Amino acid sequence: MVVGIGYALILYSKKTPWSKGVNRLLFSFRAITVSLLCFLLLGPLINQISFFEEKPIVVLAVDDSASIKDAYDSVQFQQVRESINQLQAQLKDEDYDLKIRGLDQYYDDFDEITFQSQSTDLHKILKGIRQDFEQQNLAATILASDGIHNYGSSPQFLTLNYPVYSLAMGDTIPAQDLSITKINYNKIVYQGNQFPLVVDIFNNGYVGEEVFIDVLKSGSVLKTQSITLDADQEINSFEFILDAELIGIDSYQVNIRPKAGESSTNNNARTAFIEVVDSKQKILIAASSPHPDVKALRSVIESKEGVEVSTFLSGITEDIPEGPFDLIVLHQLPQLTDLPSWLNAAVENSNTWFITGVNDLNNINRLNPVIAYNNFGQSDAVSMNVNPNFELFQIDEDLKFRAANYPPIPAPYGNFEIKNNASIYLYQKIGSAETSRPLLTIYNGDDKKSAVFSGSGFWKWRLQESGQYDEPELFDELFGKLIQYLATKDDKRNFRVNTTDESYFDTESVEFITEVYNELYEKVYDYNIDMNITNSEGEVEEYNYVNSPTENFKIRGLAPGVYNYTASTSLAGKRETAEGSFSVEKLALEDINLTANHQLLRNISNNSGGEFFLLENYSNALERVKALNPRPITRSNETLSSIIENPIWLIVLIALLSAEWFLRKYNGSY
Repeated sequence: MVVGIGYALILYSKKTPWSKGVNRLLFSFRAITVSLLCFLLLGPLINQISFFEEKPIVVLAVDDSASIKDAYDSVQFQQVRESINQLQAQLKDEDYDLKIRGLDQYYDDFDEITFQSQSTDLHKILKGIRQDFEQQNLAATILASDGIHNYGSSPQFLTLNYPVYSLAMGDTIPAQDLSITKINYNKIVYQGNQFPLVVDIFNNGYVGEEVFIDVLKSGSVLKTQSITLDADQEINSFEFILDAELIGIDSYQVNIRPKAGESSTNNNARTAFIEVVDSKQKILIAASSPHPDVKALRSVIESKEGVEVSTFLSGITEDIPEGPFDLIVLHQLPQLTDLPSWLNAAVENSNTWFITGVNDLNNINRLNPVIAYNNFGQSDAVSMNVNPNFELFQIDEDLKFRAANYPPIPAPYGNFEIKNNASIYLYQKIGSAETSRPLLTIYNGDDKKSAVFSGSGFWKWRLQESGQYDEPELFDELFGKLIQYLATKDDKRNFRVNTTDESYFDTESVEFITEVYNELYEKVYDYNIDMNITNSEGEVEEYNYVNSPTENFKIRGLAPGVYNYTASTSLAGKRETAEGSFSVEKLALEDINLTANHQLLRNISNNSGGEFFLLENYSNALERVKALNPRPITRSNETLSSIIENPIWLIVLIALLSAEWFLRKYNGSY
């Protein structure tokens, strides 16, 4: 106000051609205009409170799974749809805010629902409604379902803050049917091996009849078994032994030959997707002489699937083991003499693990890239201490205490030098004194991995632990993970594309992890990736995406089957490629069981304070909702807004300036 009055005084205190009354009026207009502008420039806020009514919310939750559609013939299913449509119409006529929800999403109208979901998670739908309308005027939920719950947590003990009125669909009397309830198999098998495929068959209504089960591959029958069923509503298991032949993903279809009168044959077939991988990892243990350490290591290695171990004893074994090897364990080799030529050549091309012993170490020092010892011809009795900062792989913390009971073993005494920035896995412990001297050291080179155990005699650790705890779990984990790490070849490619899993359900997205590295082996992003995906019929789909540090590339909607993919990108002027395979499996949970579970719906309704009705009595459910007498809730909405946002102030300013301009103009001035 002071600014406005001061500005007006400067402008209208001089002699003017108009009267004093007009001058005072112009003074007022200018003072008010400037004062108002200064006031608005301060950014004043106004607190506005608005009131509105929130109608009572009623959710019509529809189990839109495939089991609903499969339980009826076409005429009956159309009647089911008409009943739910009529319920929707009557709910809309009431003064409710109606929400329509399926298993996975909300719909604007019931006619949009297609009943194609391949699994039913009633826990998810009821919990989702509770969360979606928390602190809102939720009056009730009407749940139309057959009660077949086959995915997720049980819904009957879920705590809800709203009543559920169940409308039951489907037939609770088990229909005459044969179905495959489950097939059990290893997802990964090794080429050349045999593997079991176990099929569980459920029967209802075919007592005393012979049933045939076929296993097919590429449309041809591989194996057939039959059984004469002797009881209703029981599961019979069949085991097929199959051969893993070609590397890649194979699909095996299991079929029950249909019987007359089956209510559905959709559940008579299931498909197993099995990845056949290359031959086993090959590990060679070469020793200067027979030793209990060799037996202890063989026990650890042979307990792992997919690993083949050979033994070579210097001067004893006549046949040369067949390579190449993923890992060569050298127990007190080489000694004073060099290794045999074939073994020396194999060591140059393999990952290695040297177990030194305490004798002359000059040849071992020369050959290994990990550590060099200046041995003084003496030894220490040492036990082990796990390096807490070791990061290449982890050991179960709950097992480490067992190492305190391991007996001491001989280790070479002398000075040492760690080469190539190797990592210490185990330290030497002398009595109760912890030292910084390495007992087991590992080096991960650009091309090969290598480790050195300084000493020998660790077989005593496994024997001691077995005697105290029955199972040598710590020993097997310590050396099992070491062997697995050393025998696994690192992928040093600059471009890699892998799927997050070998197999997916058709309801899931196939996710690709893309890694691009520059010449310094640093991850780089924003590269254009071209990808071709080929199905089992040879049809190719082309995709293009840009690799991102935050999000993997995903593809959804692929039909069940086996797929191969090839990805490529330009990196440093060269075209890099990566390839792989995956499978997509139908999520057929809805085909397994078509018998409605109305008791589950009763439990849900009773626990939530609602009631249970058959679908044809949907009007009773509507009457119960009306009886709740849900009322609208008046809510207030308080907002702070800037005064300057109101257009009325612009109008006022324009009016003041226009009035001042008009008076000045009218009285002969500008």
